[in-house]
Amino acid sequence: MNINILTYHVQKGDTIQSVAEKLGIPKETLKRYHNTYCDLKDLIGHDLKGVLEIIVPSPETIAEFKKSQKHKEVSEIFSPSYLTKDFYASDYEVYENFTQSGKEDLSITYSLSVKLCEITNKDFIAEIETSDFSKADEFPDDKISQLSLSCMKNISPIAFLIPTQGKIKGFYDHKAIVKKFEDKRSDLNDFFIGEFSNDYLNTFYSNLKNENYLLKQFCSNPLCQILFPEMNWLHSKKDWKDYYDVVPDSFPVKCHFYAEYDFENLNYLEITIKGKIIENCSLQELLKGVRMDEFQGEKVNGEIELKYTLHKENKQLEKIDAAITLLHEEKIYQKYRLLLTAK
Repeated sequence: MNINILTYHVQKGDTIQSVAEKLGIPKETLKRYHNTYCDLKDLIGHDLKGVLEIIVPSPETIAEFKKSQKHKEVSEIFSPSYLTKDFYASDYEVYENFTQSGKEDLSITYSLSVKLCEITNKDFIAEIETSDFSKADEFPDDKISQLSLSCMKNISPIAFLIPTQGKIKGFYDHKAIVKKFEDKRSDLNDFFIGEFSNDYLNTFYSNLKNENYLLKQFCSNPLCQILFPEMNWLHSKKDWKDYYDVVPDSFPVKCHFYAEYDFENLNYLEITIKGKIIENCSLQELLKGVRMDEFQGEKVNGEIELKYTLHKENKQLEKIDAAITLLHEEKIYQKYRLLLTAK
């Protein structure tokens, strides 16, 4: 017998099941492994009667088997690995928190409705609408917040085109968004009077008409980016590199990602995607949204953690717990936290 093959000496009371449990592998896997490498006279049948030794996998082989089993479970749970019309619940509660060094924390809560409609075998229309905003447990009563919320309310719901692979591709009908604002503009002017309000409404309208600019605003928005991920991120068996908007309305930076899967809960699967910035850019460049001709200063460090909780049976998104952290001189400079929970 090859001296590199590991063996287990059968003891009184052992069964194929009990030995397999000691090793942490299924009974059939142990039986198949032994029968692959043993002599014909030592084949295992229904029990261990007459068997003195069992050929067992090495710890490294067992670790590889467990890893492949987890990947298999992911494939089974998520197969097929693309967006479906029932992926989102109808309504969610959202909590967002913004922390920045030297500034007061900002926390807001609101309701989010999501409606997904299939229009072709490759695309969906995703309509999203927010409501019931609260800042520090109170309705935001400052003028700029009320004006901003009123503008968004008058163009909602926003309809995006989402491919089956996930991630926002564009607006379903940009002209319809602009038209909704134009129809409500006079009402806004009647309610929000003064030079400041008029300037704000003019700027909002100008930005609204610029489709490319508006799309970038939404795509780099933390909520939209996290809510509509690339679906293959939720199925990845290997680490990968991709670009991510860690700062809204800036440029995306190259990051290194990997996914972890938790199968322990009987009803839910937790998928945690972790990433780190690997691109050479400075914090100043990111915050200004402009790349320098020559890299100057200290390389920015940033961490991304996106935890998606999905129901195992209907594969619906139940919860997202996400955090995007920027570090400067090994200290937290800025942190964004999102908690989204199905109602």
